[in-house]
Amino acid sequence: MWLAAARIVVGILAIPLAPVLYRKHFLLLILMRPTKDVLLAAGFLAREHKVHLLEVLIAAVPLAIVGVWHSFALGRGHREEIRKGKLPGIGKRVLPVEKIQKMQKLLRKKGTKLIVIGRLAVFPSALVGAAAGSSGMKPRDFLPPDGVGGLVSIAESIGAGYLLGEAYKDGKKWLTLVGLIALAVLAFLIGRYLRKED
Repeated sequence: MWLAAARIVVGILAIPLAPVLYRKHFLLLILMRPTKDVLLAAGFLAREHKVHLLEVLIAAVPLAIVGVWHSFALGRGHREEIRKGKLPGIGKRVLPVEKIQKMQKLLRKKGTKLIVIGRLAVFPSALVGAAAGSSGMKPRDFLPPDGVGGLVSIAESIGAGYLLGEAYKDGKKWLTLVGLIALAVLAFLIGRYLRKED
């Protein structure tokens, strides 16, 4: 539980440190916060040869993939407490019971689609992991689809940053802006679709 709390704190600390880390320590920023926006910037910087794609992938995978799997394990380990709605201490902050229970309902209705496509959206992957674990989903049913979704999400963000960086370099700043807006809207719409309870 403390590891998950530390993960959250490090991700929050990365926000004010981002301007400092951006120029010379971008890989550290990815290690701290491998979110879509940071990976989009990584693709842009890779296009400029300021970071190497392989290093970006190596930095992104541990927290972006394994972090969600850790949430899955926490959900499995605290299944009864989540069911009863009684998590002690820091557990209430790390595993928000009401949100997990709502995500369990969505997971029952949408299944694997929620796990894979949710990674491409503005969607709380760690909550999906905790909901899957606490609902009794078997690791073999969660880990492979989540791994695929996570890797596709990482590739999508880095690839979009790379392509938008190409447009920016070619003097088509308007195309870069339109592309960023379209990507954000698409991720938002996918997230809304997944949250609908049909």
